Amino acid sequence: MKHFNWKRSYETGIPEIDKQHRKLFAIANDFYDELFSDTFTPDNSQIFMILDELKDYADFHFNYEKKVYSGEIINRYFLLEDILAERIAELKTSYKSNNIIVLYGFAEFLRKWLLKHIMILNTKDFRELLKKEVFNLSSN
Repeated sequence: MKHFNWKRSYETGIPEIDKQHRKLFAIANDFYDELFSDTFTPDNSQIFMILDELKDYADFHFNYEKKVYSGEIINRYFLLEDILAERIAELKTSYKSNNIIVLYGFAEFLRKWLLKHIMILNTKDFRELLKKEVFNLSSN
């Protein structure tokens, strides 16, 4: 079952970034599928393998975005990138196998984080800044 469904309204107009965002959705869906499966047990190591994949792919994705967008855009809109890695690291060091509530809390954080990261790219302010930047680049 998909917990995160891609919508056209999430598209940035940059095919590679949209492809990477879809991959983030897929990994998040894997996390949710594992956590909420009938066979999940709190000592399940698969959940942490998925979290490692999420962190690694998010790092790759953010590095790509830093190459595509200017420093101004990165500084203004991408303050969330370190938060995900920090939360995964905290979860991995503080998780006790009998504390499944911590995983549920992370699942809610992940849902909010992922949607916020993608939706911020579709705000009017972001689009205006991007247009200004593209215009300035083309006028050189």
